[in-house]
Amino acid sequence: MDLFCHEHVDPDSSSPIKYRPIRAFRDAVLTRDSRVCQNLLSSERPSIKPGTEPTDEQRYVRRILTGWMLQVCEDQKCEEEVFPLAVHYLDRYMSQNAVRRCRLQLLGCVCMFLASKLRESVPLSAAKLCVYTDHAVTVPEILQCEVVLVSFLDWDLASVLPSDFLEPLLQSLPLSCEDLASVRRHTFSYIALSSTELKFSVFPPSAVACSCVTAAVTRLNVLKDMFSPDGLLQLLRDVLDVDMASLRSCFSSLEETIDQMLPSPSEQQVQDVPL
Repeated sequence: MDLFCHEHVDPDSSSPIKYRPIRAFRDAVLTRDSRVCQNLLSSERPSIKPGTEPTDEQRYVRRILTGWMLQVCEDQKCEEEVFPLAVHYLDRYMSQNAVRRCRLQLLGCVCMFLASKLRESVPLSAAKLCVYTDHAVTVPEILQCEVVLVSFLDWDLASVLPSDFLEPLLQSLPLSCEDLASVRRHTFSYIALSSTELKFSVFPPSAVACSCVTAAVTRLNVLKDMFSPDGLLQLLRDVLDVDMASLRSCFSSLEETIDQMLPSPSEQQVQDVPL
């Protein structure tokens, strides 16, 4: 069997902030194999067990912490999977352990440190993460807390993320190359947005992935003459064979979250007025 290697240079490779390696093209042999989806579905799990009710304080501090973590990942041009994986570690730990506010930033650093090791070609350094805390956290603290975290997680670090389902879902839609790139970019943004909200932690990654793809296609007005939002959900549900009730609930929550992030019509008119 002949091996074929096809690569392209990432558009962000010229960024002075971080080196971006040359990336291989997506392998259609793997993304179109139904066994890949089956293995992902059998391995996925929500970050928080259904029925777990966090306190209002936990919701509040988590929103602040994940917002800061997202800023760090964006500033460092991390791969799109790093932030959701870091939040997954965070939720698994915080759902079973009380964390003092003074240690939250340390926990966030360790989660990003671990996630970048698994999903980045060039992982984040502990020293660089300390800089983002204004040196309130030290390198020895990060390394020590890393051992505690991986021990608590039983070294189960290769978790399934919503983005792992992205390619099989996108290939099931009749999208042009231009629309495909736009939908993929918006879907990654919605996945990151869902990671900042605790209510999505109870949904399996497959449901989040289907909801984010549907939201991206709908809000970009792509395929609007072919599918309604519910029709898209049904189509993507058939690809992954996930629970439709859970999928509709997840999509409804995502639409509500996106609408809350967008300015109201009156605010939009004010923004559009030239100064």
